[in-house]
Order: sequence, then structure tokens, then C-alpha cells
Amino acid sequence: MLRALILAFCLLAGPVFAETSTLTIAQDRYVAGASVRFDGPEVVDLFMAGNRVVVAAPVAGSAHLAGRRVAVEAAVAGDLFAAGYSVDVSAPLGGDATVTGYEITVGPVTGNLRAAGSEVGVGPVGGYALITGADIILTGAFAGDVVLVSDEITYAPGATIAGALTIYAEDPASISVPPSVAPAGRIKVEALKDYVAENWTDRIPVKVSAWQVVTGFLSGVVISGLIAALVIAVAPVAVQNWRTLALAHPGRAIWSGFLVTSALAGSGFVLMLTIIGVFLLPVMLVITVVAIFAGYALGSYVLGVGLWLAVGRPMPKGILGKFGLACLGAFVAGLAWLIPIAGWFFVLALTLLGIGTLAAFALPGRLLLRRDAEVV
Repeated sequence: MLRALILAFCLLAGPVFAETSTLTIAQDRYVAGASVRFDGPEVVDLFMAGNRVVVAAPVAGSAHLAGRRVAVEAAVAGDLFAAGYSVDVSAPLGGDATVTGYEITVGPVTGNLRAAGSEVGVGPVGGYALITGADIILTGAFAGDVVLVSDEITYAPGATIAGALTIYAEDPASISVPPSVAPAGRIKVEALKDYVAENWTDRIPVKVSAWQVVTGFLSGVVISGLIAALVIAVAPVAVQNWRTLALAHPGRAIWSGFLVTSALAGSGFVLMLTIIGVFLLPVMLVITVVAIFAGYALGSYVLGVGLWLAVGRPMPKGILGKFGLACLGAFVAGLAWLIPIAGWFFVLALTLLGIGTLAAFALPGRLLLRRDAEVV
């Protein structure tokens, strides 16, 4: 049971525990591993995921980064998309920046900045800035409008805002802005309850090109494929058993996944009725979230394999071919999200399929989904 749960978690966090895996397509680089560092050769767009992620060489295009600790030590000519517990951007950014995390530090940004975290320090910014945080520190000059959602805002010496400054706070009366930052005529302080996106999106348009949407979608597909490939490399027999069972009994796997998900979600309510269980509630929530994402990842891979076998093609032997099938399943699942209502139920069924399959191997034999003899 423990082995199955660990392997299920690896569907989400495979890059954290596996050795570094690198994929180069044209001039784009995809890197995943426990501790990953990019120090060349030159690339256009960079995609990195891991526990520790460091960009130590210039990036000619955009950078897409995810990890527990993310550091950008070299210039990024295009846009930056970063997520992690700690995100430290000390090098200049030539495009826009979208950053989320707990501890965030972002240096010079040529374009627009969107940041959300707990402790956020940013500046200067060449475009507009939208920042949400418990503690915000502004440094340098902000050339465009600035929207802040916080009650604790610090203005470093030399901080200036050329555009309009809008602050949403729990206690608007406690907010004060030094005259050196912006004149009173360009400052508006409102209650946090009035913070509605429609109030400012017409003044701060977010420009997203069709190319950014397509590349973002494809990058998600490739990253999903990489994670699946890493799990297959670590435990090929287990993944083969999961795949075989899911394809043999998809209906029963979905039903089992529904029962397991219902049990996990309902356990939270039951735990709240006990004193000791209150302390276990966060653990159950984490297990539920991991199960959902692991089920979706496995379901996407099974979908790719099922489509491939349905057209009469043999199952590939090498890891590269299975990586391609994982990407195929993730691509089709991603397209399904675009279909109103029906797409949601399709993806839900795919997720329950994966959860039910994993439960068949994690729980005592024949408790839910009856599995045949394992493939060896």
C-alpha cells in the first residue's frame, strides 16, 4: 500500500525525487528534477520544475518556472511565469512578470507585473503593477498604474508611482502614503470588500496573445508527459499494471474512484466531529488533493494509451514512445476542458478512473475494484 501511495504521489512530484530530466525541442528547453540549474547553452523559451530551480544563464524568450525555491539570477528577455514557496528574481526582466508564492522578491521589470504572495518586495516596474500580499514593499520607480491589496505596505526610499495608486485594505483609515511616492490626487484607498476585478481591469488591460495561450497549453502537455515518463522510468511494472487494469475495467474503475473520492472528502466532515480528528484534517485534505491530481495524471496517460491501441497501433516499448502517449492523453484531456459541461464531466470521469485504479493497488485486494493477476 505504501509503495502504491508513493508512486501515486510521484505523478505530481516526480521531478522532486527523480534525477534531472532534460528535453530540447527546437530552441526550447524543458528541465525537471530534484535540483535543476540552467547555465546554458542559449535557449529561446525555458521550462523548469523541481525542488530547487535556478536560472543562471540568459534566456532569449520567456521562462516558465515552478519549484519550492526559485531563483532567477540571469536576465530573461521575454515574460516570466514563476511559482514556488520562495521566488527570488534578482535579474532584469524584459517582458511581463507573473509570480506567485509565499516569499517573493522581484527586481527590475520592463513590462507589467502581477504578483501574489505573503511577503512581497518588488520594483522598479516599467508598466502597471497588480500586487496582493500580507506585507508589501515597493522599491524604485513604477511607471504605470499600481493596484495593491494589503494593509501592510512599506515604501522604500526613492519609491515613486507615476500612474494612479489604488489600495484595497481591511482598514482604509490606517493607510497612509508619503507625498514623495504619489500626490494625493492620484491615490485612492478603498475597503477590501470592494475589491472586484471589474473595478480596474478596464484601466489595466491584460494583454495575452494567442501565441502565449497556445505555448502555455503545449508546455502544460509536455510537462505532464515528462512527469508520467519519470514515473514510468522509476516503476515501469507498476504503471503497466495500472494501465492494464484501467483499460480492462474502465467503468468499474470510475465507480471505485467515485467511492474513494467521496470517502476522502466526507472524512473531513467526520474528523471535524472529533477532537483528535481536527489535527488530522489537514493531512486528509492533502491526501485528497494529491489523489485528485494523481488520478488526473494517470487518467490522461491511460487515455493516450487507449487512443493509440484503438487505432490498431502496438504499445511502444521505449520510454520515449510512452512519453509521447502521455502527451497525447494530456493534449486530448486539455482540449476536453474547452467543451462546455460535457468537457467537465469527461475530465471528471478521467480523474475518477485514475483514482479508482490507484485505489485498487493501494487498498487490500478486491476491496473495491477487483484486479486480475498483476503483469510481471
